[in-house]
Amino acid sequence: MPEQKQNQRVEISKTPNAFIPYRLAVANKPEYSHFPLNVLFMSCRNTDGRLQYGTALYEPDFHTYRKEGHLNSMRYHNVYGGECYLGIDYDEKDRRYSGEKFVNGKLVGCADGDDNWQLFFTHLTLLGLATGERCKFEYVDDVRGSKSAEGTRQ
Repeated sequence: MPEQKQNQRVEISKTPNAFIPYRLAVANKPEYSHFPLNVLFMSCRNTDGRLQYGTALYEPDFHTYRKEGHLNSMRYHNVYGGECYLGIDYDEKDRRYSGEKFVNGKLVGCADGDDNWQLFFTHLTLLGLATGERCKFEYVDDVRGSKSAEGTRQ
């Protein structure tokens, strides 16, 4: 299989990878502190005996920030394009997060949790990449692919 080009849609396998983002800090905008700086999703696959990983990075769309009562909401868009986005909500009264991930306009996963930042984003990013999600693929140097897609050092 040839090396995949950026923004090309391919079938990938699920692997458990989670990422905890930094909090968003914007001068004179404390309401943004409920949201992440960005959100990263990753999955791995074996391509011709080589371990390859794909990543999709989502960044905030400040124009979508809304506060209705005690509910804060903002959308995050995939930097690689397509109709790939996240909806992240924080309820100040109940102190709860919820997040939904959409690929090609379809809901592909969601997470919900209390005010524990690390736990919520661990669950959200464990969704990994979805089929059809725009992403960037790279090979992992000095690692051979295995059937489990975790790879082994050479």
